Amino acid sequence: MTHDAFMRQAITTAQAAQKDGGVAIGAVLVHAATGKVVATGESLVGITKDPTSHAEINCIRTASKQLHTDDLYDYTLYCTLEPCSMCLGAAAWARIPHVYFGAYRKDVDASLFDTDTPNDEARAPHMNLREATSMQVQGGILEHECASLLAGYHDRAKHGA
Repeated sequence: MTHDAFMRQAITTAQAAQKDGGVAIGAVLVHAATGKVVATGESLVGITKDPTSHAEINCIRTASKQLHTDDLYDYTLYCTLEPCSMCLGAAAWARIPHVYFGAYRKDVDASLFDTDTPNDEARAPHMNLREATSMQVQGGILEHECASLLAGYHDRAKHGA
């Protein structure tokens, strides 16, 4: 499968998150060698009232539990939105060497991100995977489709929709 195909699965997960009452952000974790999706994650912060319940974190938690390991070095993470600092750090601690995302922070409402932080593509080479191996991050996979998931986010959040 291609990056686009895996991102489409993340988009489907994001749509499910929105349908469930969460923010339309999704993530999938793929075994690099086989292309098998081993876990998905939805953004459930508002639903769970847990500020760490981001799509990427939920995906990593699910995979670690299912695989009985905290070492996800053989896996690749796909997410519909550029990961925040917490999520990028979690991916590094899980030793995920490759992260692909769709929409950049510039594509969506600014309230979804920390202010004045460098983008993930710039930070990734400095993320240590516990043995001095650098993480690689690439954005822009189906960028416009992923950004459209969050169009009007600020207005929906303000009105409780």
